[in-house]
Amino acid sequence: MPHPPPQHAFSAASRERAEERKRIEKEKLAITTRHRVLASILQRVSVPLKKADLLAVAHYLIGHLSYSQVPALAKRHRVEAKKDSASAQELLAKQVGTYDESELCKLLLEVSLLDSAYQRSTASRDDILLDTAKRYRVDTEKLQKAVAKEFAAKGEKKTKAKAKPKDRKTAA
Repeated sequence: MPHPPPQHAFSAASRERAEERKRIEKEKLAITTRHRVLASILQRVSVPLKKADLLAVAHYLIGHLSYSQVPALAKRHRVEAKKDSASAQELLAKQVGTYDESELCKLLLEVSLLDSAYQRSTASRDDILLDTAKRYRVDTEKLQKAVAKEFAAKGEKKTKAKAKPKDRKTAA
């Protein structure tokens, strides 16, 4: 009959799991903050080009997106490719054709900042997303605090939801 593992092995494993959960939560917080920074920048973009020029650039960029960028951009623009329909790139290009100049300007800047917004680390000194945020006077610290507050509220909600079923079992 095998012996059970020592008690300290369980506590070390649970400690590692807790640290991993904290790391993942911190990473989620950073990514969500960067997405909010991108959204705030896009709200402040002005209209420098004519629609036909913007469409030409947008169609070019959509056609040359990397494999990983297509789903991210499609999701941000609520474009869903069905199994029997056109590709996400084709659907994006079609949808972009309906955009006005302001939306096209935002799209072009969005494509330029997409990789930076999805980076997990902000350690780089040449962070194009944060540089653009400064140019558009986006308060990244304020956004980070708001995202942290939302995550904390969600965490409390999950904790309460988990606690309720346990209370019911003990009361029954």
